[in-house]
Amino acid sequence: METYTNADAFVDVLNAHSVDKIFFNPGGEFIGLQSRIAQSRLAGREAPQLVLCLDESVPVSAAHGSYMISGKPQVVLVHSELGTLQMGGNLQNVQWGRVPMVIMAAYQADDHRTTWRQEPYDQAWIVRGNMKRDRRIAGDEDLDVILTEAFRIACTEPTGPVYLYFPFGYLERAIDKPATPPAPAKIAPLPAADSAALGEAADLLLDALNPLIVTGFAGRHPENVDALVRLAETLSAPVLTGQVWMNFPSDHPLCLGMEQIGGSRKPNPGIAEADVILAIDYDMPYVAGIGMPAPGAKIIHIDVDPLTNGRLLWERGADLFINADSRLVVPALERLLRQRITSEKRHELHERYRRLETEHRETRRGWRAFAQSQESQEPVSPDWLCRCIDQAIDADTIVVNHTISHCASVTEQIERTKPGTLLGCPAGAIGWAMGASLGAKMAAPEKTVVATLTDGGFVWGCPTSTLWTAVKYGASFLAVVFNNRGYGILRGSQEQVLAVDGLTEEYIFEAGVEFMPDYAAIAGACGAYGRTVEEPADVLPALREALARVRAGQVAVLDVRLGR
Repeated sequence: METYTNADAFVDVLNAHSVDKIFFNPGGEFIGLQSRIAQSRLAGREAPQLVLCLDESVPVSAAHGSYMISGKPQVVLVHSELGTLQMGGNLQNVQWGRVPMVIMAAYQADDHRTTWRQEPYDQAWIVRGNMKRDRRIAGDEDLDVILTEAFRIACTEPTGPVYLYFPFGYLERAIDKPATPPAPAKIAPLPAADSAALGEAADLLLDALNPLIVTGFAGRHPENVDALVRLAETLSAPVLTGQVWMNFPSDHPLCLGMEQIGGSRKPNPGIAEADVILAIDYDMPYVAGIGMPAPGAKIIHIDVDPLTNGRLLWERGADLFINADSRLVVPALERLLRQRITSEKRHELHERYRRLETEHRETRRGWRAFAQSQESQEPVSPDWLCRCIDQAIDADTIVVNHTISHCASVTEQIERTKPGTLLGCPAGAIGWAMGASLGAKMAAPEKTVVATLTDGGFVWGCPTSTLWTAVKYGASFLAVVFNNRGYGILRGSQEQVLAVDGLTEEYIFEAGVEFMPDYAAIAGACGAYGRTVEEPADVLPALREALARVRAGQVAVLDVRLGR
């Protein structure tokens, strides 16, 4: 009779939750599991694919990107305490990105180890601040029930990561096989929106002279995009969309633009002028942009998370909070608005729509004209680079964006119009884009994936590890490095201080990068295509060549040298 182990239970529970990939950096505690998965796949039985990554931060960001495309819960395996430590800042990205993820590691059974406070050492303390839950598994506990509960917690709104850690040898322990196969965890639905609250929201929005819709996470549900378009059109309200998801088509006349984070130094349009702000599935960015609501503006907030990860909206709470699923609330609110619009109000809304349509057209014409004016500027202008990217890709391309100083160039010049074609980082660990692009490509192998990222993001994204994995598994994507040859955020702050103190630029400390690594050579060393671009005339041809390589199955890196 074949022995049934915790490793077998692990595979069965993952199958029940439609987990088809495990991103991992293993230690000895996972050898038995790897063997079980290999045996299952060789025998033609269902089992997840193991995706080996050479640094523990990469599987976290890769699983993050995979979730954003597939919508499926994710599993990450890392080696014990050291692997847990190595995941680093990507855990905050996962937490703030509301990613349903189960992370597993082993622990060393050492009852004598203590902290400096003479308290028993607690391995989960490393990650506790970024988890929905953590659990230490005892050696005599069966995994199937524990793991199913972990998926229930991770997948319950607001979704997020769970950390499980177990003793060495635990996965190889024989257990009784369940009489029935594991079933997916039962997720309780969100409560229906209160009808009185919806009516109050509708009245506030119809009485507003300058309503504004702001949304951050609504696009994680593809059906929300069309629903938001209908809501905006019914209300004739402009939409300011966040950078994390494609929530609203950028070419729509009511698209006010994408929200800017603090690094762009550009103000967010519409926020200061709005008298009512409807925030849908929205968290404040990790670095808030310029622009605050007027003191008398009303804020209506629709979200599944009443805490919004502990961050208030624009340093204040909402005047009306509706805790519900936006997939249900947005259509219901749109229907209610249509019922309450009078013929007189309809005329007013029509005039507002025409005004906003004109402003949208003129604003975008100005952005395009500015980019075109930079066509011959040396060094390469970020707006010209982004204009070329927009011309080189198609509407189905997945853009994985984590730029900071140049995020305005990306969001203004690169049009995104289809659900799932823009992925952004919700928090501040800037090594995210490389791994996220890897995960996105593995979740959608038929799609073209293009990463727009900083040179710091390329370095901190463990390029050797990420490119090695991408080449090994045939997950080709293009990474476009916005290389401003320095710490742009730090340089700007230092220049302000130096001006006040009467010092010159030569006193700037470590903000410039005089010695530039050859990022194209790093790509080549990993079996990818790499090219450095310094002339503006070469940008579009280089992009087209790199995309041709990607579509032929080769990973590619373009190191584009920009002005500071």
